[in-house]
Amino acid sequence: MCGDVSKPDERIQLYFDFDLHGWSELIFVRGRQISGFRISGVFTDAPAALLDLCDAVLMNSATRVALCDEPGGVVVEVTPDAKQQHTVILSVYEIAPQLAGFDAHEAGRLVMTTRLKRRRLVGMLLTELWKSHKFLSEPSYQKGRDHFPHTRLSETNESWNQSALGPSFLT
Repeated sequence: MCGDVSKPDERIQLYFDFDLHGWSELIFVRGRQISGFRISGVFTDAPAALLDLCDAVLMNSATRVALCDEPGGVVVEVTPDAKQQHTVILSVYEIAPQLAGFDAHEAGRLVMTTRLKRRRLVGMLLTELWKSHKFLSEPSYQKGRDHFPHTRLSETNESWNQSALGPSFLT
């Protein structure tokens, strides 16, 4: 999914599954192409990592987060554009399967890169996290799931609401 990064990608969709027993998955869909990246709670607090991405996009700063599997995984990077400040470049680097528990500075093979409008990326990420946040109010959904950063999610949503990219559409 390495697309044309000269203009914002309006077709890509992002999904996040906060699954059972420490497993999660980050999924990108563009047209008929689906790329899913499994995340292990042993090595990565996936919701916190996605909130780190949101915070960086809201501040229009660069960041990288490691989303570790067992073994391997990906590093997700957002890079602001000085000329098109309403956009960021989102890149995903696959980390070799022999590595377990790596950090965000690990080099890897580029598997996806696209330009997204900052508001759209924040909206997709926070919407996916907000769904888990709301579902976790149900006792049956809580069983077998790791800690979730409810307070931090609300703080990031409020940051979005107060930012130039706001207001948030989540309540």
